[in-house]
Amino acid sequence: MEGVRNRIERLKGRAVAGPHAYEQIPALVDRSVLRVKNFLADLNERLEEVSFVAGEQFSAADITALVTIDFAKALDLSVPQEHRALIRWKDTVSARPSISA
Repeated sequence: MEGVRNRIERLKGRAVAGPHAYEQIPALVDRSVLRVKNFLADLNERLEEVSFVAGEQFSAADITALVTIDFAKALDLSVPQEHRALIRWKDTVSARPSISA
């Protein structure tokens, strides 16, 4: 969210949630993009070892990771094609009925 709040035009003057106005800091967008890319690489590594983020069963950790990946679109980021385990996981989790509800 740090990158999203510091990038989106509609959030100018609202870069931090709450009652006070804070200006956007463009450098935080660059840092956020790097953090998300690292997260995707780390998550892919984890998913090469297990079926779901926290092990062999779907959990709140999977929901949180999927939401993070969805928010990454606001930074023009998507899952790189070379992250095959992450793509497999995303397809599996996204196909769950509860995700489309």
